[in-house]
Amino acid sequence: MIAHASIERTAWLHGAPSASRAEARQRLPLGLVAWLASTVLLLGGAWWLLAPPELGGQTSIVTVDGTSMLPRFQRDDLVLLRTSGSYRVGDVVGYHSNLLGRVVMHRIVAIEDGRYTFKGDNNHFLDPERPTRSQLVGRLWLRVPAAGRVIPLLKVPWIVGALAALLVLALGLERGGAGEETSKSGPR
Repeated sequence: MIAHASIERTAWLHGAPSASRAEARQRLPLGLVAWLASTVLLLGGAWWLLAPPELGGQTSIVTVDGTSMLPRFQRDDLVLLRTSGSYRVGDVVGYHSNLLGRVVMHRIVAIEDGRYTFKGDNNHFLDPERPTRSQLVGRLWLRVPAAGRVIPLLKVPWIVGALAALLVLALGLERGGAGEETSKSGPR
């Protein structure tokens, strides 16, 4: 260890670049570090907001299909449901329907003995099922009118590939030529 230190000191005395000088030249540019940090934060925030429960998140995405929640919810509205610590009468909630084999989004009108009673705003009858807490998907968090029309397009492989390519291209262009080094000594 002493020999290594003396060699490095000798190299520095003779003008050779030391390890610390070489490391300084290899540090990432501040712009790239800021871009990486903002990208990680953006992706982390998107994950926290939009990740489905199957992947450890809290958000389920459903598309309105029907007229039971008119006039507020129209066919093809995209709805984001988020799991909640508690559900109350009046909340619009999605639940797994055993009768229909799909998620139903209606309003809670009663809660008795751990079972929830639902009714569509445009229906004149109560839902025949009385789901338990374990069947609840989540409470209404966000509604995007007509955005559900895009969902079938995301099942077309070439469209998904084109979107992925655009994302990679956009990220690559944003970074620019950050990896290129310029020579201060001029042409060789």
